[in-house]
Parts: sequence; structure tokens; C-alpha cells
Amino acid sequence: MKTFLKKCSVVLAVLMLALAFAACSNNTQGGGTDGDIGRTFDTMFFDYTVVSAESATEYDGYTPADGNKLIVLSVSVKNDFGSTLPMYDTDFQLQWGSGDDDWAWNVDAFNDKMMPLEWKLEDKKTATYDMLYEVPADQTEFSLVYLEEYTDASGNDKTGDFYSANFTVE
Repeated sequence: MKTFLKKCSVVLAVLMLALAFAACSNNTQGGGTDGDIGRTFDTMFFDYTVVSAESATEYDGYTPADGNKLIVLSVSVKNDFGSTLPMYDTDFQLQWGSGDDDWAWNVDAFNDKMMPLEWKLEDKKTATYDMLYEVPADQTEFSLVYLEEYTDASGNDKTGDFYSANFTVE
């Protein structure tokens, strides 16, 4: 039962994030920040940097479906919030194009180098993980995006700033 509830809560969170990210597309909204590979984004909760991005035909034995390719990102996250943060691989979404379906979630981790589904980032600590995305083979322009979402002290759900690390891979 606990596993079922956990899966349901993850699915609900994913759907809510998908709707929020789809509404944002590849454009920054008010309070948004665009940047490139190597830029550190200073969010309300943590700093993150896309250290590198490359296309791959396989990753640790994982191969894409026909018509797709793999994008491998190295992402560094530093907690500067003041307390331990719960983190999720769905905090980040890869986007391309302008269509409603032009986005992907990270492939679930299957090795120790990949960002886990759920993890905790202790205050003042930095973690660097690979993120693996399966995307259409003809796409070359991408954005790794993060949207601040939180509950304020009064219990109201809030949306903060939008961050977009833009890059090209062949």
C-alpha cells in the first residue's frame, strides 16, 4: 500500500509539473532567467549548473527507441537554502521546440552516477549527477528548465521564477 501511495503521489506531482512547464514552454516568464551551459542559476532553494551536455547512442547499456537519441547532461546542484532539501529528478525538465509534447522527464536512475528519483541535499553540500533524456533524433536545440514551486507560510501554493539552461547538441 505504501508503494502504491508513493507512486500515486509521484504521478500527481509529475502531472502538476508537466502542466506548469508546458505553460511556460521554452520562454522565460516574469522573473525568469535564461543562460547557457556552465552558467550557475541561483534559485530560491539551490544553485544549479548544467556542467556538460552531449548526445549519445547508448548510456551504460541503455539505448534509445528507434527514431530517438539520448541526451546526457551533467548537472551540479548546491544547497544554499539553510536546511536539508528534498530533491527529485522531476525538479528538472528537458524541453525543445514549441509544441505541447516537446519535453521529456529524466530516465529513471539505474546506476550511481544518475540523479535519483528522490534524494536529500544537505545544507551547503553540492551533488553532481548525470541526467539521461530520450528525445527525437532530429532535435538539436534544448533547454533544461526549473520552475520554483512552493507552499508559503500561510499554506498557499506559489510559483516563483523560471530558469532555462539553453544548449545545442547534434
